[in-house]
Amino acid sequence: MFQATVLTISTLFAQGAAGFTPSPTLVQGSTNQYDGLSIVNARIGSHSQLQQLRDAGVHPLTCFDHEGPIPMLFTKEHYKLASSLRIEINVLEPSVEKYLENFALLRAESRTRGIGGWYSDFKTWGEVNTKLSQIESENPNIATMITVGTTHEGRSIHGIRITAPGDASSRKQILWNGCQHAREWVAVMVPMYIIDGLVDGWHNDDEIRTLLEKTEVIIVPIVNPDGYEFTYAPGGNRFWRKNRRNNSGSCEGVDLNRNWGYEWNGGDSTSNDTCSDVYVGPGVFSEPETQAMRDLVNQLPNLVAHIDFHSYSQLVLEPWASSNNTPPRENIVKALSGKISDAIASIHGETYVAGTGGDLLYLADGVFPDWVTNIGALSYTIELRPTGSPGFDLPPEQILPTCEESFAGAMEMLRFVNTPISFSFPSGTPILVIAGEIFEFPVHIESIFADEIIENSALLHVRYGDEGVFAQRPITYVEGTEFEVALPVSLCGLQSEYWISVKTTDGETHRYPQGSETLQAGVASEVMQWNMNTNPGWTTSGQWAWGTPSGNGGEYGNPDPTSGVTGQNVYGYNLGGDYANNLQQTHLTTGSIDVSDISNLQLTFARYLNVEQPVYDHAYVSARVDNGAWTTVWSNTLTIEDNSWQTVLYDLSEIVSEGSSLQIRWTMGETDGAWRYSGWNIDDVQLLSTANSAIQGDVNCDGLVNVTDVLDVVSNWGACVGVCNEDIVPDGTIGVGDLLTVIGNW
Repeated sequence: MFQATVLTISTLFAQGAAGFTPSPTLVQGSTNQYDGLSIVNARIGSHSQLQQLRDAGVHPLTCFDHEGPIPMLFTKEHYKLASSLRIEINVLEPSVEKYLENFALLRAESRTRGIGGWYSDFKTWGEVNTKLSQIESENPNIATMITVGTTHEGRSIHGIRITAPGDASSRKQILWNGCQHAREWVAVMVPMYIIDGLVDGWHNDDEIRTLLEKTEVIIVPIVNPDGYEFTYAPGGNRFWRKNRRNNSGSCEGVDLNRNWGYEWNGGDSTSNDTCSDVYVGPGVFSEPETQAMRDLVNQLPNLVAHIDFHSYSQLVLEPWASSNNTPPRENIVKALSGKISDAIASIHGETYVAGTGGDLLYLADGVFPDWVTNIGALSYTIELRPTGSPGFDLPPEQILPTCEESFAGAMEMLRFVNTPISFSFPSGTPILVIAGEIFEFPVHIESIFADEIIENSALLHVRYGDEGVFAQRPITYVEGTEFEVALPVSLCGLQSEYWISVKTTDGETHRYPQGSETLQAGVASEVMQWNMNTNPGWTTSGQWAWGTPSGNGGEYGNPDPTSGVTGQNVYGYNLGGDYANNLQQTHLTTGSIDVSDISNLQLTFARYLNVEQPVYDHAYVSARVDNGAWTTVWSNTLTIEDNSWQTVLYDLSEIVSEGSSLQIRWTMGETDGAWRYSGWNIDDVQLLSTANSAIQGDVNCDGLVNVTDVLDVVSNWGACVGVCNEDIVPDGTIGVGDLLTVIGNW
């Protein structure tokens, strides 16, 4: 909906500010309270600029106002102020009145067409309550409508409990809610769709039926009924965020998501000004809406997980919102946020980036999920569609897709809390490994709700190829929740297929992946390798350099490392600290590499990268052949804050198929004028070629299984150190199992 029109402030005033004769504020109850208002994108360069706009009563059209580009409602006076502060302004919608008229037409047209049924258009508080009542009456055995509390203006806050019939007192409990912020209309539709999905699943889906037999789900679609109704009301305000507390002045309302009792009024994205959109209220839990939700949570003794739905930005926000401190059960928190993000992407391909508010947005105090985290449950904020424009006014045709992908994320949480053990892989699982090596990688194994893990019970179950028995090899316990997997890799090119198991003190065995699924690692041979112990002599620009990183930097994100992975030296951008503001693109470029007659080429390297999200700062990996145009292999899609070396892998096979001389390039920049991060560090660069298919039972890699392979096994009978060709069932011993595998594949 927001159609960007780039105009300077001087141009606007030179034109007589046609269409821009705004009143200083939104006049509640006027015949047209939107007269003269426009929507702009203001590029905020400093906290001082932001504070002066706040003090002038500017309303941001985001969940949090912050430095950098941000959409805002502007009056004529605000343009003058922005001009005096030298803030760059892009006009997105010259007339709010016209913009909202067009949006109303879109809604009416969508409701008339009816595509998506109930989800063809946004619904009022009354329509939501009618549907909740209908769901209860049609499904009395599993659905119970509840009244959570009453608002300032006397409206009821309704919700619904969904669980299987029978005694639910020992079942895990999940809470999902929407619409703490009044203008976030799609954050009402999503919880309603989840209710529909669970009820329908009870009747038609075995998995959902099983999960509801173990879980009670409580859903409150509208936490802020007064504010929500005000966004629909004649004389109201479509962009209203807060509740409708009477503050005994000209400015009403409290930001409910700054009124919670964890770090209340802490100063991060908060205000004590009643006119501010982030006004914290006269006291902690001062509002009947937050009191009602607090009391509901306190009546859920088995609460294990929570989602607070908002819009917009397409994010899965982990705790803490109020600080950059590590949350309790960090590995579990990140494992679940990653699963939710992946599940959402699997429906319509939309990316919801997972991370903390400090990483992806900015800090905020007194928020609901922090309070829930502090009492011991897993709690997240999900920012729904879109990523940016059109902001809160999501086109009606996107309501149903947003609901569908969000339901997938909610289902992932429902599954997760009913899985007692969390397996997470901080460096990922290997995709491509070198033939004949033992590939080591960490796994964090942590109990979510089960008994304690038996540390020496962790096992790797592995085989070469996709047939035959799985050998068992012990997984090494390191410390805390960390274990080290040593994955053997076939010398002859068969992929390693594997899974992991661990036992808990309640006698149960837990498996990753679940069910009968397995993980696979393909096999490759090395084409070229640079371990950075010596300087490769690549071409650099800007502050790219080879040497030992200093461990400095980290104004935001993490500082540089103090060494490489396998030695002291790396290639990095500014080995002494952070990258600069307003940086143009600078490059690290390899020399020409002969890749003629090489197929299935893969690039892998160790990365230690800190960079802000690409709205502001950029990092790239590119490649080209025969001095042609550069092709982007990878670019950051989110803020990256590596605090350990990460191994990454990129497929170059399509690029090198068009030529014989390859170059690879790493790019730092462009960057904006605000937050600075420590940038690129690169080590252990390899070019790999994936191996051709092999035959199970082929000991000497000649493509045949015959008597020679039998004799090789017999002559090497006994213990195997490392990786042995004859150890076909890779259990570390050459014996009967290997001999039978050869004979069986003769």
